[in-house]
Amino acid sequence: MPLRILLVEDNADLRREVGEYLARRLHDVTPVGSSAEVRDLLSGDAEVEEIDLVLCDVNLQDGNGIELFAELGPRRPACPWLLMSGDPDPQRLVDARRRNPTLPPCSIIAKPVSLRSLAALIANMSDP
Repeated sequence: MPLRILLVEDNADLRREVGEYLARRLHDVTPVGSSAEVRDLLSGDAEVEEIDLVLCDVNLQDGNGIELFAELGPRRPACPWLLMSGDPDPQRLVDARRRNPTLPPCSIIAKPVSLRSLAALIANMSDP
């Protein structure tokens, strides 16, 4: 089933590669390159309703994906997040969830990840 995916990745080449791959799998991808862009995009409730999944890098040049998840996740508690990191620290995610147990579903994966594996993870997260 096609999803509306917000892709947050500050590396332009990787953002383009992942976005194009997911679009070829019929997903509607909104690519952004910074936490500031995410905040601007998700500042209104209407935009939040149009996103089925957030795929976000953890280490952004202007912020942290786990902090974004903790800040913006509660706006749509049913919208899962998939965080990507070259140095995943699952404890940071556990700590965020401990501070706010109402956060939406979230997983963290290690980069690099194959595009095929990423697509499979997205499909598994979006299954009811």
